[in-house]
Amino acid sequence: MAKEKVKIDFPDSPFPFVPPVSELMGWLGGPKCLHTPLYWMQEELGLANKPDLKTLRKACQDGVTPRIAEMIEANIHQAAKEKGFTQILNEIIPTEPVVNGTNGTKWRVQARSLLEGINHYQPQRLELPRTFAFLKQRSEAESQLMLAIHRARKLDVSTEEQLALLHTAFCETCQRQTLLTTREIQVYGAAIIDANRPDHPRTLELAADALKCAFSLRVDFYHQLLASFMADMLPLREILRLPASLDDALVNHGGMGQLTPLVDQGELITATHRLYAFWRTAFLNPGEQPVSYRAMARHLPQPELMRTRARQDSAIESPSDILQKIADTADETRLSLLKQWRNGTVPEADHLTKFLESLSGEAYGTFLPFIMARVATVWTKWMEYEKSHLDALIRAAPSLANHQTFEWMVEKFSKYPEYWHHTMAQAKSGQPGP
Repeated sequence: MAKEKVKIDFPDSPFPFVPPVSELMGWLGGPKCLHTPLYWMQEELGLANKPDLKTLRKACQDGVTPRIAEMIEANIHQAAKEKGFTQILNEIIPTEPVVNGTNGTKWRVQARSLLEGINHYQPQRLELPRTFAFLKQRSEAESQLMLAIHRARKLDVSTEEQLALLHTAFCETCQRQTLLTTREIQVYGAAIIDANRPDHPRTLELAADALKCAFSLRVDFYHQLLASFMADMLPLREILRLPASLDDALVNHGGMGQLTPLVDQGELITATHRLYAFWRTAFLNPGEQPVSYRAMARHLPQPELMRTRARQDSAIESPSDILQKIADTADETRLSLLKQWRNGTVPEADHLTKFLESLSGEAYGTFLPFIMARVATVWTKWMEYEKSHLDALIRAAPSLANHQTFEWMVEKFSKYPEYWHHTMAQAKSGQPGP
């Protein structure tokens, strides 16, 4: 008789209507799976009864015995109690069954956990009503779509009748929940059905439509999510203490509308390059000259002193020369780090915060600039991955380039301003969703 096993996590679904939250966590340099933060939580608290990393991974992916699962759950509650997060933990635990093949519940839990964690340390509570309304609506639509698919597959009808039901469920859901055009929805719905039709030829055109479907649905989800979040920032403009340039970026462009990636003469101009170019003037008074990147880099935290040639040559150089060489080396180190950030490296949170505090000065807040920096980094990581992935596919099947191009993907991604204007129209009309 097989032993009962308990999972403390549920697997990600690859279906892009709601992408897996682990995708976003990976772009931000965080752990993609639950077992890693659980392990470090145990280590930090020095818990006596603590499963090893291998057991925690098994608990998340394959399941463990009820006794071990109870031990892990007890550790989570103990950590929440010691950190003062017991109420937060109770609020984020799902109260309804999770539908197989969905990601929405994880998104809602992760978002609520992040927000409650922020509010735990803030004097004024932050609320994100439009953001959570979007996540709730999208998650519920995803669950209903998956349930419709599960029901269709169980029906005692022909394969073609099942596929017709799947096509209808997909198209109706996308029509209600996304900003994709009717033509796009019909093309992508047909591609999904053809991909699931037995013995249907796997042509390059079908492969291209499947790629476009997955990319377009992910873009739609993330752009709606970001536009909803930025809409939640509008009532906080006074608290955010924004300079005129950032206030305009928020109100008229949803924060990121002027920073979407571009392709210029075949070269990808990433969101992070555009963002740090924007920082050159964002906090200046009218008429002031843009800050150079070398001057901007001096706002990064002072790097740790390193063994430099100045120290090695200290026997023949004066103390002032040595100090100048150390300062010059530190400046070069900071300039190199700023270049890495511009190229898409994820900055450490405290380094990014100190940089923005120094760059913006005491007159302005750093919350929105911090969010913009994180979004730009995500966009850069995402689009660079898409370019690399598509290039690899085209190398394997060169004719695919006749049906799918990276320029098409960048153009699709650049539609964020349309999502912002749509969200603003919803807000003015009092409508909560797409």
